[in-house]
Amino acid sequence: MVEKRRIGVAVKHGIDVTLTRADRASGLVQLAGAPRRTSDFDKNAVEEAVRIREKHGGTVTAISVGGPAAREALRESVAIGADEAVLVTADGWADWDTRAVARLLAAATRTLGGFDLFLVGEGSTDHFSSLVGPRLAAELGAADIAGARRLTVEPEGVVAEKDLEKEVEVVRARYPVVVSVGQEINTPRLPTFLANLKASKKEPKVLGLAELGLAASDLAPSIVVDRVAVPDIPRKQLTLSGASPAEVAERLRDALRSEGVLP
Repeated sequence: MVEKRRIGVAVKHGIDVTLTRADRASGLVQLAGAPRRTSDFDKNAVEEAVRIREKHGGTVTAISVGGPAAREALRESVAIGADEAVLVTADGWADWDTRAVARLLAAATRTLGGFDLFLVGEGSTDHFSSLVGPRLAAELGAADIAGARRLTVEPEGVVAEKDLEKEVEVVRARYPVVVSVGQEINTPRLPTFLANLKASKKEPKVLGLAELGLAASDLAPSIVVDRVAVPDIPRKQLTLSGASPAEVAERLRDALRSEGVLP
């Protein structure tokens, strides 16, 4: 029988890339004031954590690192089934990079008493750097599994399946372990109205730098985003004509071959 485990889940309230706009003149993406929502991959992580708890028991704690608006992502996580919600926030949160986020998650993990299993999405919907999971594992001195498409919980650890294009790799790791999951692992449930109502009444626990034993200098970014712009891709504006559709298709084939698109 699998012992009941404490499970942590990282949840990001990231930029909704589907609603961003770019300035036509400069090509820069306008991020200031852009709408935010729960990262899709993190919903998979929460769903997997809840499924494990439903099958084996234990507790699920959702942790979000960010600004006050991240409460919305935590409420959604509780509606899906997380038992607890924790918001890690402080001034300057918008400048935190993946190293800072991993340090904050690790500090929160220690403050909360540790987790046997910590799940993260394999990447955030907005940045998709895929660095938080490995960085968090390094901060905690825990095992790290990236890109899990299937996860099985055992008494001493976990077994994960990973797709390697033409092959499936099966790996094992002992607790504590950090696992990054992909969207193939499950389909997140849609919370009921009652679940959303209950979640809206549950305030998250808030942890600041003092509670975590960190200083602002510990979170200085190692990576700074200089600019986010739409790439300028000039069009060929090539016109093809012919006496018949077959002739036009042949000329299109030749044009694509000259560009290296076709062999």
